Amino acid sequence: MTLRPRTFRNQLMIALLGFVLLAELTVTIAILHRTYNQRVSQAHDTLQVANRVLDRVLNLRAEQLLATVSILTSDYGFKSAIATQDEPTQRTVLRNFGDRAHADLATLAAPSGELTTQVPRTDADLSIEPFNNVLERARRLGRASGLVMVDERPYQYVIAPVNAPRLIAWVGMGFLVDANIARNVASVTGVNVNFIVHEGERELFSTGPQNQHGDVSPEGDAFLSERHTLFDADGRQLDVALSLSRQTVLSPYYDLASSLSLVFVVTIGFSALVAIALARRLSQPVRELSEFAESVAAGQYHETPGAQGIGEFDVLSDALNDMQIAVRQRENRIRHQATHDALTGLPNRNVVRDVLYRQMNDGARVTLVRFALHGFSRINSALGYKLGDEVLKTVAGRLKNACTMAHTLGRIEGNDFLALIECSADDDEIDALVDRIRAPVEQPLYLQHTSIQLLLDIGVVRVPEHANDIESAWRRTVIARDASRQRRCATFLYQPGMDEAHQRELTIIQGIVPGIEQGEMSLVYQPKMALASARIVQAEALARWNHPTLGPISPDEFIQLAERSGQIRLVTEWVVKQVCRDLAHWHANGLSIGVAINLSADEIAQSELEATLAPLLEQCRTSEKITLEVTESALLRDPQTALQNLRALQARGARISVDDFGTGYSSLAQLKRLAPDELKIDKSFVFGLAETPADQFIVDLIIDLGHKLGLEVVAEGIENAASWRYLTHGGADLMQGYFLSRPMPADAMIAWVSEHDANRARWLDHASDPQPQQ
Repeated sequence: MTLRPRTFRNQLMIALLGFVLLAELTVTIAILHRTYNQRVSQAHDTLQVANRVLDRVLNLRAEQLLATVSILTSDYGFKSAIATQDEPTQRTVLRNFGDRAHADLATLAAPSGELTTQVPRTDADLSIEPFNNVLERARRLGRASGLVMVDERPYQYVIAPVNAPRLIAWVGMGFLVDANIARNVASVTGVNVNFIVHEGERELFSTGPQNQHGDVSPEGDAFLSERHTLFDADGRQLDVALSLSRQTVLSPYYDLASSLSLVFVVTIGFSALVAIALARRLSQPVRELSEFAESVAAGQYHETPGAQGIGEFDVLSDALNDMQIAVRQRENRIRHQATHDALTGLPNRNVVRDVLYRQMNDGARVTLVRFALHGFSRINSALGYKLGDEVLKTVAGRLKNACTMAHTLGRIEGNDFLALIECSADDDEIDALVDRIRAPVEQPLYLQHTSIQLLLDIGVVRVPEHANDIESAWRRTVIARDASRQRRCATFLYQPGMDEAHQRELTIIQGIVPGIEQGEMSLVYQPKMALASARIVQAEALARWNHPTLGPISPDEFIQLAERSGQIRLVTEWVVKQVCRDLAHWHANGLSIGVAINLSADEIAQSELEATLAPLLEQCRTSEKITLEVTESALLRDPQTALQNLRALQARGARISVDDFGTGYSSLAQLKRLAPDELKIDKSFVFGLAETPADQFIVDLIIDLGHKLGLEVVAEGIENAASWRYLTHGGADLMQGYFLSRPMPADAMIAWVSEHDANRARWLDHASDPQPQQ
């Protein structure tokens, strides 16, 4: 038979076959592509889960060892053996407890850290070097755990003190990080696990990739892999390699591809037969059905054309009708997903913005109430994201029940919800409405036998009073919400001018790093003079910032924002580097004086503080003492950590000064624990000192207290001769203030100090003038 492509029948047959072929190919490729991506994504998730499982296994092993070691350190017989230096008994007890805990390594060290007894499962002699890092942490924390490298093999090692009641020894035990751990993690997660010890490019030890059946898999079989370093010391690293084989990841994909290929071939064959039959017998009905299919594709849904009593047409008609229903359902589902939040089912951000846009265009008066779950990040951290989602769904349900149908409520991001209330109510009515919504939402929530107290940060913005466009209204709800959070969850109504303050704070926070890098920040120094000798012994380093758009910014402002944004350490590191350069410059020009640096509350509580200040402390000599000024209130935030850090800095030669003394929560007990080197009288007591008996009483009391405690007393803020003479006669040690000098750049200090020394006798003469009587 000769085909004539221009005939209607053949064109119909070719069109039907082409349509079916294109549809099948599109669907098949889309399904295979999506399935492949899903499998790869799931594989990545599996690797992440395996990594967390490995961390948990190591933590559990460390806890097991710590429990065993804790029992051992409490054993009276063991303490007696240590006290009597009975090494055989020590070794026997270590071996017995080590075997009971299935430990591969047990050690006993003297209080100084020197090993006295060792019970390894290998014959290699041990030294204390591999355990130094863990031992140092144990000295600070009481007991510690970590990874160590012994005889080119990795161990998970714990160490604890033996007290009777003083420290008489250190007991340590360790598990070998070997194929057993790899097999355990692999059996739980289905991921191949391999522990590798290498020194540079040379591999020293490897467990081999362990699969979930406990077998060693070839490394070349890995399809996806992740490698993390668990331990790195003395040039040796312990890495863990997590991998999944191609067959494990893509086996369902291959099965689906085979099934789809078969379905594709069968469908094409069947479609060809139907096309030939329809082309011969059903040109008119097929045309009608083709038009119907085109209308469905265009989104126009209506009844299927009549069957006309032809069986094949009935089948195709029903199939097209089913297709129409399925397409309509999918469209409805997609439309709902595009406009609603998947977790809570509430309208999403786009829908809420569209509603607000229409209301503002219509000139309606709208109150925007932004709800945020207070401390939600802590709930996620404590309970996990799964229960965190349950909390969000519960809060969403309560908000939905509390809001009326006239309110538009949506989840706009994270744990933030926004309600649009179209009304002309006054502030009292809005407050009452918000209280009615807040009350049921903040009821305690019980999840997994845990009671969770829910609190809401609520910010309120009224349109058009507070905003004339949607972007401003949206941004100001964030500002009002943040203000509510700062006021401990009180409902906060946006106040005009807050937007500008928020933008200024944001500009300052974003400009801290560029300001340091581009040299916008600088240091100035205010001299401190010893009152007895009139010599300049020190200068206080003060940060200054001249912003390119905001101009000069107060240190109190940008330091506070640096603390809030977590950038205070960057500022401190910059100050340390700059002070080091200035000290070197002064020393080269014959000027040797100390420098005082102010530390914030966040800095004092950071464990990295000693490392940050180390370059400055190492550079300074005895005549160039570094003084660290801290306020009393800063010590209250984390007293234990603050005292520990400051004592460590004192041990390295730094002097500690209690700044603004007398204005904070003064505590003599805390002052005794801190053991500072000097007290700094706050300038509020000094400014009108000569004319204010109350200030004189306080200053005399602080000077007397400081001297009796063996401390130097510094008076700041001296701006007139009367205050200077009073403090000189009163026995203060150092002075600082505009009366002596305003802060100046580092270069100007050299000439100024030289000029001051030339006129030092004049200061001494005037200091001896009699103090005026009150």
